[in-house]
Amino acid sequence: MKRTVRKTVVSVGVGAVLVTSLAACGDSVVKQSALQTQVKEKLSAVSTQTIGAVKCNGDLTAKVKKTQTCSVDVAGSQKKVTVTVNSVSGKTVQYGITKVGW
Repeated sequence: MKRTVRKTVVSVGVGAVLVTSLAACGDSVVKQSALQTQVKEKLSAVSTQTIGAVKCNGDLTAKVKKTQTCSVDVAGSQKKVTVTVNSVSGKTVQYGITKVGW
C-alpha cells in the first residue's frame, strides 16, 4: 500500500534537515522529489556557492541510519552528499546531510 504524508517540517543545523513523507509497502519514506528539493534548499541556504540541480538515487526509507546518496551541481561541478536518517517521530523524519569530498 502506498501512502504519502502531507506534513513537512524543515530545519537547518550543521547539515541537518527535517522533512517527511510516507509510502510503499507500509514503509515510511521521504519521496525522492521532496528529498531533492529539500537538499537543494538547505545547501543553498548555507552555501556561498551556487547550488544547481540535485539528483538523489531514490526515496529515503524512514528508518534510523538509512541513507541515500545525491549528486549536487555546485557552481558547475558535480558533488555528492549522503543523507542519513537521524530519527523518526510519527510522520516526521529528521535527517542530516553530509558533504562527500567537498
